[in-house]
Amino acid sequence: MPYITIDTNSDKAATKEMLTEAVNLVAGILNKPKEFVIVKINNNKMMSAGEDPVKICALIEVKSIGYGGKIPDLARELTNFAIRHFGAEGKLVGMHFADMPATNVAHDGRTMA
Repeated sequence: MPYITIDTNSDKAATKEMLTEAVNLVAGILNKPKEFVIVKINNNKMMSAGEDPVKICALIEVKSIGYGGKIPDLARELTNFAIRHFGAEGKLVGMHFADMPATNVAHDGRTMA
């Protein structure tokens, strides 16, 4: 926790630097330990924003144990991340936030509760 998945139809390859930046961004905003932040970037996906599969878009899913009122900050910064790294248009970056109960999250074989 937190877990971030970014799907995009951009052909720009994900890099280690992008992953590190995303981890630092999310950990900083949510004030969570970096070692518990997991980021996955899937590029070159067949996606369409409306009826135009040519436009660069991104779909971002964020799961965390609580957000501390920081969802607006995450939405802004993750949208900027998709714009900067993949060339997505801001209006074509969709996001979903899921709040996970600590009893349903595990690391190193142990739940977070």
